[in-house]
Amino acid sequence: MDLSKHLKTKFITGLFILIPLIVTIYIVYLIISSIEAMVSPVIRNILLQIIGHAIYIPGTGFIVFIIIVYVTGVVASNYFGKTLLAYGETFLKKIPFIKGIYGSVKDMTDAFSSEKIKSFREVVLIDFPFQGRYALGFVTKRIKLEDRSLCSVFVPTTPNPTSGYLIMAKEEELIFLDMNTDDALKYIISLGTSRAELPWKEKKSFLY
Repeated sequence: MDLSKHLKTKFITGLFILIPLIVTIYIVYLIISSIEAMVSPVIRNILLQIIGHAIYIPGTGFIVFIIIVYVTGVVASNYFGKTLLAYGETFLKKIPFIKGIYGSVKDMTDAFSSEKIKSFREVVLIDFPFQGRYALGFVTKRIKLEDRSLCSVFVPTTPNPTSGYLIMAKEEELIFLDMNTDDALKYIISLGTSRAELPWKEKKSFLY
């Protein structure tokens, strides 16, 4: 391998490793910096009133961020908190422009919450987008349509599995795989390049 090809290959590899990490750190930094900018003047004023002079305490934004996240989790875990948050979400969803941003981000985080992941009960291969081509999907529910039994199958897009297609298919038309949800998601997110040894084995539906 010549030097230019070596440098190009290693640079691209490093870039793909660092971009998700840098984006994550940057978003967290923006959040903490915003909180710091709002909280620090308040704390300085309080200290000025108590001890007579202001003191800058570094890291207050990070500490307050951790506290806010924890308190939000506690509040959202009880009936009163859930009701309050529901009213707040309803209010936000009525505000033009804001409702689009909030709704999109909320849908993305909800799609892969622990409760939603549990509904991805089985991994299947389904004919999609046409006969003879297969896509990975997740059976989320079974429904009865007159005398027919259908499966609701969510087929996620790649590399962003938070969007996708909901397809109603006959159970006998699906190929059920002996694969857990985590492995299937890794395969989808990695564009099919996941290094994990996936168990590509067919299995019967648990209803059989």
